[in-house]
Amino acid sequence: MLRLLLAALMGLALSLGTAAADDKKTSDNKDAKKHEATITKIDAKNHTLTVKMKDKDGKDKEKEFKLTETVRYLDSTGKAIAIDVFKNGDEVLVLEADEQLKEVHKKKTDKK
Repeated sequence: MLRLLLAALMGLALSLGTAAADDKKTSDNKDAKKHEATITKIDAKNHTLTVKMKDKDGKDKEKEFKLTETVRYLDSTGKAIAIDVFKNGDEVLVLEADEQLKEVHKKKTDKK
């Protein structure tokens, strides 16, 4: 009986630790603004990414983001990928907070 109780407590402690870690991961970007965009330019030399997206009035605008070490790059399934996978014309979802790029998600493309 004691073993069962200890095993249950260990399982609870491990799951609470995992839940806290997951909460930390998502809380970093909870205030981030999400924008659907199209990549127009990737400048590896200057470490910038330029995208075309709609502003709050629905008009197209271009915005340039500085690529830093903290930016996360994800494919359409949420798997981490390298910036090299992205190219001009790719449809992406960008997350920005405090005017800084936080994440770039590659949108799923329909292959026919």
